[in-house]
Amino acid sequence: MTRRSWWHLAAPAVVGLLATRAVWLGWLYYFHDGPRYRLESAVIALVIVGAAIVLLRPGGQRLEHAEARHIGVRWLPVFLIAATCLYFPALGLGFLSDDYTLRAMAQSDGFGAGSGWFFRPLPLLLWRVLFSISDSAVLLHTFNVLLHGLNAFLVAALGSAMGMRRDVALGGAALFLSFPAAPEAVAWAADLQDVLMTTMALGAVVAARGETQSGTRIAVICVMVALGLGSKETAVCIPALIAICWLRPSRLRRWQQWRLYIALAVLTGVYLAIRVPMGIDSGYLAAPSRYFFKQLIVTAYGTLSTPWRAPTSPMEEWLAFVAVVVLVLLLVHALVSWGRADWQLHRDARLACWVLAAVGPVFTFFFVSPQLEGSRHLYLAECGWALLVADLVLGVSDRMPRPSLAFACAIGAAVVVSALSVEREIGVWRRAADLRDRVLAEAHTAMARQGCAEATFRDVPDSVDGAYVFRNGFREALGLANREGRAVASDCELMWRDGQFIARRP
Repeated sequence: MTRRSWWHLAAPAVVGLLATRAVWLGWLYYFHDGPRYRLESAVIALVIVGAAIVLLRPGGQRLEHAEARHIGVRWLPVFLIAATCLYFPALGLGFLSDDYTLRAMAQSDGFGAGSGWFFRPLPLLLWRVLFSISDSAVLLHTFNVLLHGLNAFLVAALGSAMGMRRDVALGGAALFLSFPAAPEAVAWAADLQDVLMTTMALGAVVAARGETQSGTRIAVICVMVALGLGSKETAVCIPALIAICWLRPSRLRRWQQWRLYIALAVLTGVYLAIRVPMGIDSGYLAAPSRYFFKQLIVTAYGTLSTPWRAPTSPMEEWLAFVAVVVLVLLLVHALVSWGRADWQLHRDARLACWVLAAVGPVFTFFFVSPQLEGSRHLYLAECGWALLVADLVLGVSDRMPRPSLAFACAIGAAVVVSALSVEREIGVWRRAADLRDRVLAEAHTAMARQGCAEATFRDVPDSVDGAYVFRNGFREALGLANREGRAVASDCELMWRDGQFIARRP
């Protein structure tokens, strides 16, 4: 047996064994209470060993990527309508938790300038503009949902710019639009900051494509980055995303490319010089560690791979297990079929790096609970992940008799399952809104019953299965926060017990 023949047999065998182990540990985790960390370690081992095999595989002629095809603006209303239909039940959620605090900040004379590390002026400015039109939360939710539709369109434009076929780019955008872990970012009005920041990030990355950059285009990109930084601190990763998607050594031989990266470096450097000391002083920034890096990888890719809350029924357990099996099979096919010269390998490696770059800035407090609490931090990462999954599905469907139909059916099935999951998640947020109404009504009733002019509230409901109720903003919701600019001494202490407030005189 020749060396080449041995390699062709050994490499798939090694990948197959690691994949079988990952699937078996997934079975144990979902159906026999096996430890999650063993499943995570098995998948990471599969990826690392598989990547090494691809890089060691004898190279061939470099396959050039397909010419980018423009995604016409006619697709924008399609995504806007689809986002509105999908998230229509969320439009009536009203205000929850931080929404009340942000509303007070947006309507205040100081415009939230004293909020320190979490001062994000662009979302507050948009809130003030929207509140000048209507004080209803429906307008805020509608704006957030429409931004989500716009982001899906930009995801399609990004995929097309990276050389994907039009149907693949649109399929990735559909996966992003219906992603099951997105409702915290899209349905919760307070998270306009993540959705808006992602709009600026996608806009800047798409605008940065091309061999040459004019001064006008560089200025537009820098403005988008600045607006992203004004939306949320995570936007500091936008220059890294631009480099991940478009940077190639051959391009840096041209002065025009250096101008863009120098401008972005100066802008980001000035921002970091101002913001980093604020973050250190407030305790929100800490030195990175190996543990943080490990958790960043495991939590990010783990949640994106199975973007559902912890299974509570046999159906949900099977859904999560099938998702793990499908992902492993897609990885196996890619690792076995890719050559190191394939353009698809390079593109998908860039999209995988997009995920880490998108969540990297929030490493100090990045966590997603089994109930998807904190999943808003993955919203920007979902853009690259959706395109990566669509590209992996394409690799499998291209080997089938009718590849276009197979790809459409696979993406369509994934979108249907994801849309049903989104509706279930919105249902959780609606339960949180129902509890909010009961808590506020009971608070007013209890104060009237006890004759309290002011009250201190204890054990106010924090959340419902990961959907926020009153983690913050309870006094603002009652209209008791710092009347006339000063705190008023309370004459009652009210504690939430068994669905009502029980009063204790201080």
